[in-house]
Amino acid sequence: MEKSDRIQSSRPVFEDAVMKNILQKIEQSLKEGTLTDGRNVKNFEASFAKYIQTKHAIAVNSGTSALEIALRHYELDGKEVIVPTNTFVATPNSVIFANGRPVFADMREDSLCIDPEDIKEKITSRTAGVIVVHIAGLVCPQIEEIKELCEDHKLFLLEDSAHAHGATINGDKAGKLGDAGCFSFYPTKVMTTGEGGMITTDDPKLAQTAYCIRSHGQDSRRLMVKLGHNWRMNEIAAILGNYQLENLEKFLHIRNEIAEKYNKKLSQIEGVSLFTPPKNIKHSYYKYPIKINNNIEEEKVTKILLQKYNIETGNVYYPPCHLHPYYKENFGTNEGDFPIAEKILKKVICLPIHINIKDSDIEYVSRSLEDAINLSRK
Repeated sequence: MEKSDRIQSSRPVFEDAVMKNILQKIEQSLKEGTLTDGRNVKNFEASFAKYIQTKHAIAVNSGTSALEIALRHYELDGKEVIVPTNTFVATPNSVIFANGRPVFADMREDSLCIDPEDIKEKITSRTAGVIVVHIAGLVCPQIEEIKELCEDHKLFLLEDSAHAHGATINGDKAGKLGDAGCFSFYPTKVMTTGEGGMITTDDPKLAQTAYCIRSHGQDSRRLMVKLGHNWRMNEIAAILGNYQLENLEKFLHIRNEIAEKYNKKLSQIEGVSLFTPPKNIKHSYYKYPIKINNNIEEEKVTKILLQKYNIETGNVYYPPCHLHPYYKENFGTNEGDFPIAEKILKKVICLPIHINIKDSDIEYVSRSLEDAINLSRK
C-alpha cells in the first residue's frame, strides 16, 4: 500500500484554463511598468469587499501586516488584547508589535476556537479588545456571544480570518462579523497571492488608518502623518488574487466535498474522532483536522504516515502559543495554564486537503491512517 508520490498536506492550485490569462495580465503589467499602486490592486480590493460584503477592503503584503495595521488603529499604548492560545504565533506577536500586550485564553474542545467563558475571566480594566481566530476554516461558533461581550465592555473585536476565506455563519462571511477581518493569502491558504493579506471593515476611520500605515504613514497628499511601513501589495500578487477570488466558491465546494468523503471513510476507523461543524456554518476546510484517542501516540502516527506511506500531515496548533519559549520566558506562561489546549492539540492531526486531492488519495490516506494507528500501538 506504499505510495511513491508524496501526498502533500496543502498546495496552491492555478488551473491550466486560467494560467494563460494570468500570464497575459502579468505581461501587460510588466509592459506598462506599473508594478505597485495600480488598477489590479484596486480591482482586487473592490472585488474582495463586494465578496465579503464590507464597505472597505485594504490589500497589504501579508496576513501578519493586516493584523498589526488593524491593531495599530486602536493605539493600544500597552493595553491588553485577548487572543486564543490556539493560533499561529503571528496573532499574539502582532499585538506586541502594535504596542499592546497579548493575554491568552483557552479554547473549546469541540471547535478548537477560543472559549468565550475564558474570555470573560480575562477581561480587566486594561483590556482593549479581543481577537477571534476561525481555526482551520471554521467560523468561531460562539462569535455572536463574543461580539455581545465586546460590545458590553466597549472592546474592539478583530477576526483573524487567515483560514476562513468564504466561510460563513448564518449566511454572513468571515471578515464582516467584527470591527475588522484580517486575511492571509499565503501559498497554503484557501486562496493565495503568493504572499499577501487583506483587511476588511465597515469602519471608515480604520480603513483610512490602514491605507495610511501600509504606505509609510502617508496621507493622500503624500505627507507622513503616522509612523508606517511599506506594507503594500504589489500588482503581480493582485493579479493572482483576482483569479483566485473568481474561483473561490468552486474551491470551497471541492474542499467541502473532500471533507465529506473523509468523514464517511474515517467515521469507520476506531480511535478517530471527527470535528463536525454546526449546520449554520459553512466551513472553508483550510485544514481537515481529526482527533485521535488518548491511548494513541500522535507523533508515532504522523511519523509512520510520512515515512512508510509518504503522506504529509499538519496540526492547528501544537505547541499552543503559551508554550513557545519566547512567551514562557517573557510572559511567564507555563504548562498547565490552558488545560484544554494542552490536552487536545497534541492529539489533533490535519490530513491532506487541497483541490487536487482525488478520491483515490482519500481512500489511500484513510487506509494508511488506520494502519498507522494500529502500527503505533505495537
